[in-house]
Amino acid sequence: MTCAPTPKELSFQPLANGNPQSYFDFSRDGLFPIALPVSKKTVFIARDAETVRLIMTDPRFSLARLDPEEDSVTGTGYQSPDGLLRLDVPRIRNIRRRITPLFSERGIAPWRAEVEKIADVLLGELPHARQPHDLNKQYFEPFVVRAVALSAGITLDESSTLYDFSNRVLVRVEAPQDEARIGTAWQELYDYSSDLVNEKLNNPDDGLVSKISAELKKACFDDHEIVAAMGTVLAGFYTPYGILSVSAVELFQHPDVVQACKKDPTLWGRATDELMRRKAHFNFFLPRVAIEDVALGREEIFAGQVLLPSLHAAVTDPDLFASPGVYSAHRARARCNIVFGAGPHFCLGAALSRQWLQVSLERLFTTLPGLRLAGSYRDLEWQAGSISMPKQVLVIWD
Repeated sequence: MTCAPTPKELSFQPLANGNPQSYFDFSRDGLFPIALPVSKKTVFIARDAETVRLIMTDPRFSLARLDPEEDSVTGTGYQSPDGLLRLDVPRIRNIRRRITPLFSERGIAPWRAEVEKIADVLLGELPHARQPHDLNKQYFEPFVVRAVALSAGITLDESSTLYDFSNRVLVRVEAPQDEARIGTAWQELYDYSSDLVNEKLNNPDDGLVSKISAELKKACFDDHEIVAAMGTVLAGFYTPYGILSVSAVELFQHPDVVQACKKDPTLWGRATDELMRRKAHFNFFLPRVAIEDVALGREEIFAGQVLLPSLHAAVTDPDLFASPGVYSAHRARARCNIVFGAGPHFCLGAALSRQWLQVSLERLFTTLPGLRLAGSYRDLEWQAGSISMPKQVLVIWD
């Protein structure tokens, strides 16, 4: 590794405009050293699209061999060693090839009409008043909780409980006591997931929890492996919430895009993909540790060094996107949007996220006339996290 300055400490605190810290941006200066807040270990942020994709797809970079105590950036590092986000190939592929078809666009298409009803009901429940309403709490959050209940085949109470678990396990790691707290939350999630799995195996239905449980049981995975996989899936179901919030406030800055989509609803798909590329995405993907020496362009990575692939940098790489800082709803849609990752850990719920994003935003902007922010975009307060999102999205309408 080439000589580098004393590394800064990793910060999840966004800039005033909601963007992540500058070291997550694209740079041709190569890998950027950063110190993890708890272990103080130096890891290296990858910032060009080619390197980011390589780290996510090349088996020389491992998730399974990360040290949870030293290398955890978020709570995913403290899940079971059998959790989906702790597995390398071939184990991860052995599981995913059995359940990935359940998450395909064709597989989730039958739910779209019901998802639209969820949006319509929530918007109908908003009191018509000139006082500002917070879309985060009154629309986006309950929309995701209800959409998960629908697709997973669980009750609304069960979905609300799982949403709480998701908020406890998929968090940033910033203090020494976080490991014990997050580890306890994961174990409680596994206990809850075990009960759900057993219930669905005994009383199968058309929901994803039932279908995933049946597929893995049929493939002779043991109960521990099934529950560990299910825990990861259930926690991840709720991640579109932050993406919805960011997407909405970005659309308020592009009324021309909203009008174009209203005239031609087929444009919502392309518009939402560009929203995710431009800002509504996680700052980084899962860290990896090199299991052998690897040459990355001019950089030499040594076995044992940990890399953090920056999704934000990849989508601002001009080699991948022309004028990356410009929002353009006319960009060609990528078959595999890099904001969902790449390789064996490409997001299982990518199609679900797209469906929920398109439906919720289309219904929101076509149902409430004159919808607008109650204040200015500059007045938004952004909260820290692996995705930077507004604390509130206060709106009014005519």
